[in-house]
Amino acid sequence: MIDTIKKLGLNEYESKAYSCLLQKGGLSAVSISRAAGIPRARIYDILASLESKGFVIRSASKQSDFSAVNPTKAFLAISEQKKNELETSLKELSSVAQFLEKHSSDSGGFAEESAWLVKGRNNIYAQIAQQAQNCNASVLISSSPEGIIRKKNYLSSQKNASLPLSIRLLSRESDSRFVVFDNKAVMLFLNNEKVGEKEEKALLIRSPFVANLFSKK
Repeated sequence: MIDTIKKLGLNEYESKAYSCLLQKGGLSAVSISRAAGIPRARIYDILASLESKGFVIRSASKQSDFSAVNPTKAFLAISEQKKNELETSLKELSSVAQFLEKHSSDSGGFAEESAWLVKGRNNIYAQIAQQAQNCNASVLISSSPEGIIRKKNYLSSQKNASLPLSIRLLSRESDSRFVVFDNKAVMLFLNNEKVGEKEEKALLIRSPFVANLFSKK
């Protein structure tokens, strides 16, 4: 049970104290210390931590007595806390990304006649979206039916994205998967779709000659 409680983000002593209260009901701090095997010198700090996290409540009449908060209610409290923390972190990351973008060049992230290896499906799709926004004419996407759906959904989910007028989708049953940007650059997928999302790799090549070879396929 202790290992299960730890998954809620509690440490060893916090988990033991919370488990003890769940099983025995309201207890004094001293009784919790004895029953849960927590050093008496630490018990008040542990209970204060659990109280701040929303896992225990303190008796109004006797401040040294504690009771466990219902696990579902405790989960909702910590879930809301995590959501707020995540929202704050995402806002900070967004600000950093916007700052860096303002201070970077508009070349699309790579020099003329260059090639870049991109790893991980999310990173690949993000790069596709970025290159598509830099296109003036068209984007050609060649993939399996499932891959076409994934890429189309990803591109359509990009808020404030300025995409080219023409996005052609070429559905194939073969392992031939690529994306051509304005006949100037091409993204070549190096694995079949059976590999895991994190293991997926693609080669981004900026070369009109290579891009034209694939646009004619």
